[in-house]
Amino acid sequence: MGLFELFASYGILGLFFTGLISSIIPIPTEPVVFALLDIGKNPELILITLVIGSIFGAFLGYLVGIYGLRKIVLFHSIQKERQVQLYFRKYGALYLLVSPWIPIVGDIAPMVAGRENYELKKFLIVISAAKTIKSIGIVYLLIEGIEWWTLFVK
Repeated sequence: MGLFELFASYGILGLFFTGLISSIIPIPTEPVVFALLDIGKNPELILITLVIGSIFGAFLGYLVGIYGLRKIVLFHSIQKERQVQLYFRKYGALYLLVSPWIPIVGDIAPMVAGRENYELKKFLIVISAAKTIKSIGIVYLLIEGIEWWTLFVK
């Protein structure tokens, strides 16, 4: 039994943990969403679970950025650190908004936000919008894909 089959076997709870983990490390949520849609689970419940799991995962990444990356990622100079902070404060919202669609790099965006002391309220608003948009896209496209596929299988 593979990792995605394991998560899918736990149903909605497995999807929640897939969304949570996928916001920290680069694993796709699509196979678990597909499996749950394929067995007839409620698409709205799948969407809500995926959104909530992804947002919680991003928040955990933010906390890792605040408390963990400060010890790991050290800048060579205070000037360089300030330059990165200014850049992130200027373009951070845009970066966070598109980050869920960028493989691997997108998974570290919440950690960078935490590392750069990005305002928590603003972070939660932007990352919630980004994760919701991506989750809607995933669920919708997989529903359409399953319907399209069943036309050819009959």
